[in-house]
Amino acid sequence: MGILDRVMRTTGLYDNLQPHFFDAMVVPFATIGQINAAELRFLARITRNLEDDGPIVEIGALFGRTALMMAANKKENQRLITVDDFSWNPCGFSPDQHRRITRSVLADAVEGLDVDLLDMEKQAFYDGYDGPPPAMVFLDAMHSYEATLQDITWAQSVGAKVICGHDYCADWPGVIQSVDESGGVAEIVESLWLLKDVRQD
Repeated sequence: MGILDRVMRTTGLYDNLQPHFFDAMVVPFATIGQINAAELRFLARITRNLEDDGPIVEIGALFGRTALMMAANKKENQRLITVDDFSWNPCGFSPDQHRRITRSVLADAVEGLDVDLLDMEKQAFYDGYDGPPPAMVFLDAMHSYEATLQDITWAQSVGAKVICGHDYCADWPGVIQSVDESGGVAEIVESLWLLKDVRQD
């Protein structure tokens, strides 16, 4: 152990800096691979083309990458609500680490782009939602058949004008089944899906 290392550990500086060092080293890598560039472009186009001024609701913030993109492409002053309880992430971070990373990524958007990051279970959000019909609901939380169907059903029940989501692919057959049963895919890029507006059928 070197002198500098001994001093840092003796003074407690090491313990104080370790969480910040960990987060700073991991943040650039944690967001890689969650949603690819083609999917991001597709979601950006959907967001820019929204005709309604209602809020955008994202279920499953993860590290904030899609929320940032939607914030950059939505209408000025349009509210974006992103919901996550930080109970899961692909990197094995603790919930506290996960929260710190996502809050850091979204800090500017929360401050200046009408983005609300809600730390809560999605069911609690669903039960308490009393806002206007969303212009769009983007779904990227749990990917089981039951969970995805619940998400789509809620979005339809509150009058969402556009419903879309991630992971319509062979790895997640529950997503495929629930989307197909709810109207089917109007358009898909990679695994990012846009639900048909069944009201126009």
